[in-house]
Amino acid sequence: MIFAGICAGGQGTRFKTETNSETPKQFLLLDGKPIISYSVDSFLRCEEIEKVFVAVSEDYIDHCGGLFSDPRVKIVKGGNTRSETVALLVGECEKYSGTDSSEDILATHDAARPFVTVKAIRRAVEAAKKYGASGTALNATDTVLQCQNGFVCAAPPRSEMYLAQTPQCFKIGLFNDVWNKLTDSEKAEATDVCGMFCRAGIKVRIVEGDRECFKITVREDMDRAEKYLASISGCSRFP
Repeated sequence: MIFAGICAGGQGTRFKTETNSETPKQFLLLDGKPIISYSVDSFLRCEEIEKVFVAVSEDYIDHCGGLFSDPRVKIVKGGNTRSETVALLVGECEKYSGTDSSEDILATHDAARPFVTVKAIRRAVEAAKKYGASGTALNATDTVLQCQNGFVCAAPPRSEMYLAQTPQCFKIGLFNDVWNKLTDSEKAEATDVCGMFCRAGIKVRIVEGDRECFKITVREDMDRAEKYLASISGCSRFP
C-alpha cells in the first residue's frame, strides 16, 4: 500500500511573529481555501494513494474534521516534534494495513507546501519503491557556503548542493529499523527523515522537485503564493 502523511502540527512561529496572526499558517486562507487543503488535495488526486493521514496538534483536530469530506482522509494527532509526528504517522499506516506493512510506502509532506504536483509525488513514490527511501529536492542555483562562528569554512561544489523539499518517501520497514535504534535524544533531534537515514548509512534517492513547491514560511511567501495562483487562474492546477 501507499500512504500519504501530511505534517501539519507546527505552529509557524516565525510567520506568526511577522504577521501577528494567532492561526498557524497552514490553516490560513489562500484564495479562499486553507493552505493545508491544497496539499491534501494534491495527494487525493494521486490515485495510487490508499489513505491520507493528516497529523495536526490536538487543538486543531476538530477544526480539520470540517475541512475534508473525502473518506480517504483521516485526521490524527501529531507529536511534539516533526520526527515524533512521522513515527505516529507510520503507526497509523500499520494499523490501517493490518498485516505486514514493511514494504508499504509512506510519503510525508509539509502542509505549508501547497503546490506539490501529482507528478512530483509519483516520482518520489517510485524512487522509494526501488531504492527504499527518496527525497524531493532542487539543485542549488547559488553557491552554498558552510560557515562557523561567522566565517566561511567550506564552499562545497554547487553541482553537489540541493535544496530539500517534500514529499520524502520511504518503506515503513526501513523507517522502523532506523527509528528503533535511535536514543530518545537522537529522536528529538531528528528533524528530517532523509537526514536521519543518511546518518544511519542508508542511501536516499534524490528526485527532481518543482520551483513552485516552495514552503510558506514568511509573509513574502504568502504574497508569492497569491501571485502564483493568480498566474495560473483558469489553468489545470498542479498536474
